[in-house]
Amino acid sequence: MKKRKGKGRTQRKNRKKGKMMEITNTDERAVNADRISELPEHILHHILCLLRWPADLARTSILSKKWKVIWESFTSFDFDQRHFQCVNAADKWDHLQPLPVEKQSSIFKQAFESLGFVELPLIHKFILFVENTLGTRLYQLPSIQKFRLHVVFSVHLLAPFMNHWISVATDKNVNEIDIHAKMDGKFYALPELVFASRTITSLKLYGCEVGDSTSIKLQNLRELSMKAMRINENIVHNFVQACPLIEDMRLINCYGLKFLHVSSLPKLNKFEVHERSSLRSVKLEAPNLETFWFHGKKSSRCKLILAGCGNLKNLTLKHSHMADKSFHELISHFPLLEKLFLLECRTLHRITILSDKLKTLSLVRCHKLKEANIDAPNLLSFEYTGAELPFSSMNASRLQEVKLHLKSQKQKSVQKFIEGFDGKGFKLFLASKQGVNIYEELRGLHLSYFGAYKIQLTKSARMVENLLNSHLRDFHPKTLILKTSLTSDLLVFIQERILNKEKTPPSCCKYYSKKCWRHYLDGAKMSLFPDASSAEYPNTILELKWSEAAPLPEDVEI
Repeated sequence: MKKRKGKGRTQRKNRKKGKMMEITNTDERAVNADRISELPEHILHHILCLLRWPADLARTSILSKKWKVIWESFTSFDFDQRHFQCVNAADKWDHLQPLPVEKQSSIFKQAFESLGFVELPLIHKFILFVENTLGTRLYQLPSIQKFRLHVVFSVHLLAPFMNHWISVATDKNVNEIDIHAKMDGKFYALPELVFASRTITSLKLYGCEVGDSTSIKLQNLRELSMKAMRINENIVHNFVQACPLIEDMRLINCYGLKFLHVSSLPKLNKFEVHERSSLRSVKLEAPNLETFWFHGKKSSRCKLILAGCGNLKNLTLKHSHMADKSFHELISHFPLLEKLFLLECRTLHRITILSDKLKTLSLVRCHKLKEANIDAPNLLSFEYTGAELPFSSMNASRLQEVKLHLKSQKQKSVQKFIEGFDGKGFKLFLASKQGVNIYEELRGLHLSYFGAYKIQLTKSARMVENLLNSHLRDFHPKTLILKTSLTSDLLVFIQERILNKEKTPPSCCKYYSKKCWRHYLDGAKMSLFPDASSAEYPNTILELKWSEAAPLPEDVEI
């Protein structure tokens, strides 16, 4: 007869030590708990990319032998000087010491001591951090994926070091370069060899200088972003002519550009312009362009010429001086448009949108808009922010979600608009800073709010729960009114999260310094009132009491 082993327990002998060890199922589960280390290498590298703090990134190398290998083979380098600006930063990085002389770079030997250690301790620590990282990791790699350098102070002192670091990365056949150099009144001049690289596919520049005569030979460049730079028509033309594979191009708050004309980029898929100076016109001829963003200044009178972009699917416009006629003429060129976002288009008065492809429409703070006719049978999501509802007609039979941010006193027009969704499976989330109303039944609806409030109609029960979570976190409202059936999932959610609140502090945020709303809710008093107009959907009222220790609600618009 075989001996029966104890439940959940096995025995193993350690012959070398002559001891008996007991390993429980709990121990076995602990051994198998590290599933993350078994993930493929490229996924582990992606996890490292998400760790922004350098110390956290470096600590992964001591987790295990495998993580040490992953760390050593990690080919993305991110150096952010802002980590050296925090309180006690000099002490935090006090452990950094220069590498042995034989591993020090030539620029380090020449310029480091001349900076003055006592006067500039944070600059010294940043230089040491970059030099040590490159000296111990980069030089042994055949190539690197990404090099990011974010410098926010003393760029003029760091320029020789930056030139060396960027040159080393370029020599290592880097694919992505991201340089942020913030200087007052000046621009950082990149090493020339950057613009001759055959391996760079992504180039993101902030506060850098590119001259008219700069020789550009970035044959494999696919993504170009220039922010807070002085550029002109010749510089843009040089990039367009020398980089035929560009797919994503962004010009953000750049100076000196008056006429922007881009063509000869057959692969261009996304183009974004944020106006800083007086841009007079933007002309694009890009048959494969799918996304276009234009953010103009309040005084902008820029003319947009996009007739050569017939495949556009996503259009975002912030244009204070776009007239009705110009708008209608512009969108007539985009029969495939799926997403339209109009932000602060302050001179639009009457618009008509006819599209059987449009899926998402947002009209935000277009304050002079008095009439809007929407005929978009396949529209799924709609958002409007303004004082009053300007919609004369709306044909959108497939809508799944409606967001309204209103400051209107005309409750009847709002209520009439909402009643149009009755019987179509919509749930209503209506909130001010003081209270929240949630309706799963729109019949017999009576709005009681005045002033600023948020309205959202959705067919998703999970979305309602997310909206409530977010609102409780931001505003700590005093009342919560529900019109829902007694078997609703929402009532279960309320029961679990609010009414059955633990006497001990919730454990959901024990690893976070900023706690969620559940930590500050002292209690809730519930009352149930039947509704004569709909017996199946009684009114449930909760009065919420918040702790005096709760932080003040977020100072954000409703």
